[in-house]
Amino acid sequence: MPQVITNLKSFTVETFQNLVDRESAEANIEATVELAAASPEGLYYFMQRYAHFNGFAGSLVARLASSIGLSRDLFNQPGIPVVDRADRGLDIAAKVLAATIDEHADSGAQQVTHRTLAQATMQAIGDYAGLSDLQCNQIAQTPEWMNDIITDLVSGYQGKIGDLQALVTAVGFHIGSELLADREYSLIDKVVRHNNRGVGFDRYLQGKQVEIGGKRLSPWYWIVVHGKHNSTGVEAEHCQLAIDALNAIVEYRPESAATILEWASTGFIAFAQLQQRLFFQSKIELQTLKTRRLLESGAMGTLGSMNATFTSGDIHRTHALN
Repeated sequence: MPQVITNLKSFTVETFQNLVDRESAEANIEATVELAAASPEGLYYFMQRYAHFNGFAGSLVARLASSIGLSRDLFNQPGIPVVDRADRGLDIAAKVLAATIDEHADSGAQQVTHRTLAQATMQAIGDYAGLSDLQCNQIAQTPEWMNDIITDLVSGYQGKIGDLQALVTAVGFHIGSELLADREYSLIDKVVRHNNRGVGFDRYLQGKQVEIGGKRLSPWYWIVVHGKHNSTGVEAEHCQLAIDALNAIVEYRPESAATILEWASTGFIAFAQLQQRLFFQSKIELQTLKTRRLLESGAMGTLGSMNATFTSGDIHRTHALN
């Protein structure tokens, strides 16, 4: 938990960056993506898990914004004596809702959803890996560890109508999602494209487009619109808006800034821990997949065995045996 801050006027990105060990967290992310990028099949496994996790974001952010808006009587501007003119809950909700507008209709990609953009990315990687529809569906069988992570993701974003502490904690969770995702996507772009310029999947993507729902889409746009190597994407903007929402809560509530920060920090740290679980479990899955492929190759003595695909259930059961 952060120390109590006196004379605190507003929160910034740095307020929350200092709550986590960024160097260690980013090293874990980068190591996981490097392991994934080492093989086409591994890259598909990783991206399927990552896209599955992020596919809930738009709906969860919208629900949080709705919960804040439905609690508008909690947030009132001081100095306005008429109750019906004082509530500012929807102003706060709008700053949270901004993130989900892009999720549901990206202005830079023919107004398609970010879920559709993620599907374009996965389709391109699946084609690159030579995976059949059956193999893709086998990989899509959600392992138990992922179900647990999604349960905690939904819970963290939940908030509760009329419950100030729960709403502020959820806003902190949202800030964590936006702030940390900016670096996630940037590191994915760095490892998969920048570090492997002109080879592997980067070479495969040159001039490539994917058609989904009658629209031709760039298969890597989903990554770079959120965060790009040596640059930022929409996540940085969404993060600032989420912090603006938290500052507005301080303005429209009698609680101290230190109290609001304590509640928000609880949510932020919860998301940071969830993020690390996602990448840690993905790394274990990729390591298990790599080991299975090496064992197959040695047993069969042919390169063809490297193309066989185990289901995610097989890999999960291997974890249990270990």
